[in-house]
Amino acid sequence: MKLISRLGIAVVLIHGLISPNTYAQSQLNYTTSWIGNSFGFGDGKWMQQDIQAISVGADGTVYTNAPWDESGSEIAAYRAGDKLAVAGSTHGWGAAGGDAVAVNHTYLYAAMSIGNESNALVGADYPPANLTWYGITRRTLANLAVGAPFSGGIANSANATKNSFVPVETVTTGIDASIRGLAATDSELYVADTYGNRIVVYDAQSMQPLRSWSVNSPGRIAIDTDATLWIITGVLSGNLSILHYAADGSALGGPLPLPAGTVPADLTVTPAGQLLVADNGPSQQILVFNKGADGQRQAGTAIGTRNGIFHAVRGVPGDVRFNGITGIGVDPAGNLYVAQNGEGPRAPGSASVGQGAVLESYVYGSRVLNWRLYGLTFVDSAAFDPATPASVYTGSKRFTLDYSQPVGHEWTYAGFTLDRFDYPDDPTFHQPRGVRGEPMVRRFGGQLFLYTLDPGAHYLNVYRFDAAHGEIAIPSGLFAQNPLPGTWPAGQPSFGEWLWRDGNGNGVVDASEITGNPSTGSTVGNGFWWVDEPGNVWLATPLSGIREMPLQGFDTAGNPIYTYASAKMFAMPAPFTRLARLVYFASTDTMYLSGFTSAIPWDPTHWKEAGPVLARYDNWSSGTPTQAYAISLPWNTQSNPQTTTVGVAVAGNYIFIAELYTARVDVYDARSGAAVGYMTPGASVGNTSGWVDVYLGISAVQRDNGEYVVLLEDDARAKILMYRWTP
Repeated sequence: MKLISRLGIAVVLIHGLISPNTYAQSQLNYTTSWIGNSFGFGDGKWMQQDIQAISVGADGTVYTNAPWDESGSEIAAYRAGDKLAVAGSTHGWGAAGGDAVAVNHTYLYAAMSIGNESNALVGADYPPANLTWYGITRRTLANLAVGAPFSGGIANSANATKNSFVPVETVTTGIDASIRGLAATDSELYVADTYGNRIVVYDAQSMQPLRSWSVNSPGRIAIDTDATLWIITGVLSGNLSILHYAADGSALGGPLPLPAGTVPADLTVTPAGQLLVADNGPSQQILVFNKGADGQRQAGTAIGTRNGIFHAVRGVPGDVRFNGITGIGVDPAGNLYVAQNGEGPRAPGSASVGQGAVLESYVYGSRVLNWRLYGLTFVDSAAFDPATPASVYTGSKRFTLDYSQPVGHEWTYAGFTLDRFDYPDDPTFHQPRGVRGEPMVRRFGGQLFLYTLDPGAHYLNVYRFDAAHGEIAIPSGLFAQNPLPGTWPAGQPSFGEWLWRDGNGNGVVDASEITGNPSTGSTVGNGFWWVDEPGNVWLATPLSGIREMPLQGFDTAGNPIYTYASAKMFAMPAPFTRLARLVYFASTDTMYLSGFTSAIPWDPTHWKEAGPVLARYDNWSSGTPTQAYAISLPWNTQSNPQTTTVGVAVAGNYIFIAELYTARVDVYDARSGAAVGYMTPGASVGNTSGWVDVYLGISAVQRDNGEYVVLLEDDARAKILMYRWTP
């Protein structure tokens, strides 16, 4: 045992481990801020991460619904750029939100589902074993958290929504029978029973069924000024059309003529009688249909920029540059409301939560913006552009930062980098969750590249940029530790790891561009990817050591070239028995590793953790690396909450460690390994954050003025947590 001193802090070095228990850590002096959400939660508000449907009240209040919001805001209310309420009781204990919502002057009616948590929940509040209810929850507009009971209403006896749910379909658990359309007057509620191929009409007061008629998998419903109905049909088949019905179910003419390529996502009728149709096809516009003298609908001038956010400059957000419209509505005062999630309505059977929510209001006639709200990130971390700490990328967004602005106002939404129309074969869309996830931003010779990890770090995606595509990240390559589940892509090996490089530059994963590496089998599974400054790709395998795949240059399409043949292997160094994270700096040949040791071995309960030990190695590539130190990180699996680590970032002279359950970032001196202090969320974000739920959930940079900026995933409330600290 020996005593060393760094920065005036005494630490004890015992058997190569610097133990945090030998000193008292102190809280640092820092500022807490955030990126990507219109609210920071300091006032208890947050913009939800996804909106699947909206309904607009007479006073301009916008009511939303989605199957999932991480903190329970599936059903919420917004007005004049502010958040008014969260309905609640749609999250956990078998309950989830849904894909439709409607209001009249008294009630909110929202689609939701109720399950039984794999048969763990029993009784009258829950469906029988192996079944799920899909139906409607009714709430009062005066208090969304309170159910409006009715005779025959069931469920939720444990909370304030007792007896206020009506099941429309009872199906085997796993079947998606979500209600996809609702519309209400003060006397009647129209329900699109999509799974049951029918429209069901309920009495809006008693909630007793009045009548029904057959419609092919109906979706969104709009009530016209003459009390007739416009209904999107063919939702389950994808062969969408818009049909016109009388309130009694009588068909009125043929399908509404739509421009070629239109994908109707929602529809509404203005007070003046114009029919509006949200097009989630390539146009990304709101189509306008006027009523002619003969009563027939005639196409008018569409609302919004043609191609929306994908119009030049592509990927740049702006007024009426729509991106994945999920809901539209117009209030009696003539204001237009548009909800978007960067994707469009959830596909039947999918668990998609969109690519970030945007809720906007415009003056209908002039298209002048009234207000806009953002909830842009989910299961998404952030990383800095090496060229400037004022530009930050998440998996599918870019933000610019002005550090002179007040807390929560430093960020501006600058770019959407996913293009589902030009690049539908982007690996993002075929990987679990369908989100790009965790970014690493690199520049080689000034050229910008984006590398992203899925939440579990199984896949490393590679993207390039060019001037013609604006903010869009062009699919360039993919490293897979194992075959992707399912049939995509054609040509992937059935066993072992593989990589893809877009040799012809078309952004399509062609079978001829795939290279397998079956010799490694499953030995690389559950490893962690890292890309260093020169572009070399590192993989910390759990048990088989560390692999470097040096950048071999660029092909004619501008894609980075990597080969298995050029790979270099390094043995797992002491004291580790299993590796979990890797950070390498080629400029100094310094390697940081974290993981598990024989003293605290890995166990599958903590499969996502970064481990209890972090070590630094100098002269890593020399063949005889030197361990500078090994730090015993915070780790207590018996405490409540548990204390474990999940993320590692290194910038300048400091190491930043994200804890998983405790909303805490521990800071160490990178030169000595000595603990410096810690940071936790401040009052501006409600003194709280969600778990860091991904492998690469933290990043850091040192600005020219000496300030350190640390970014942390906070999917609980659809934002990136930002710490600003000057040592």
